[in-house]
Amino acid sequence: MSEGPLSMVDRVVLILDVFERSGGTLSLGQISARSGIPRSSAHRIVQQLVGARWLQRSGTEYTLGLRMFEIGSLVVRRTRTSDVARPFLQELCATTGHVIHLALLDEQDVVYLEKIGGAYAGTLPSRVGGRLPAHCTGVGKVLLAYSPRAVVDRYLAGGLCARTNASITTAEALEAAMVKIRNCGYATEFGEAAVGTACVAAPILEFDTAVAAVSVCGPWDRLRVDELKYRVMWTAAEVSRRLTATAHSLSA
Repeated sequence: MSEGPLSMVDRVVLILDVFERSGGTLSLGQISARSGIPRSSAHRIVQQLVGARWLQRSGTEYTLGLRMFEIGSLVVRRTRTSDVARPFLQELCATTGHVIHLALLDEQDVVYLEKIGGAYAGTLPSRVGGRLPAHCTGVGKVLLAYSPRAVVDRYLAGGLCARTNASITTAEALEAAMVKIRNCGYATEFGEAAVGTACVAAPILEFDTAVAAVSVCGPWDRLRVDELKYRVMWTAAEVSRRLTATAHSLSA
């Protein structure tokens, strides 16, 4: 059987399914027998999964690794954040008439969890599940501004690509933007991700850590920052308060 990319993925899924059904530790022989994968192939895949922290090895036995827990926790957080934020995003859309985004930071990009809006939404490059370079967006800049220094340093090490002529392309410019954002509590974006578009964004905090951001986006000539910044910050603060409250109730 060929071990091209698809067949390797199939084998990894089979092995992880074995652990899901067992709920405990397994030897290499058990993994091979229960997945139907030859022992030599199973050993090679298992070692790679251990290296990636998907599995953890203890002597001659294996169990699910911390990476599985981390990713599972991230999925739960994303779902909980969207569920808590959605009614506030809908209210913000109704009161402003603009497109509303909910996004989080993932490596060099922002990932959009929600996009709510009318006709103008179709002109924006964002989509639910889609990605854009963080430094080119209002939500991305505000998330970087409220991220630990190590996260910012890793981001800058990846370089700053431009989407438009207005995009930030130097570390110095991004650093200056982040200082301004932290001082005022919100971020703006004017044509940096898409020509003719402007955004105002604010961070959603859980236990003082930025877990997501909310933004109002619209045509450059119709979006009034001075009028919208307080609405966006209030929305982000309310979602932050609800998220923290639900986290306390879940841990109680």
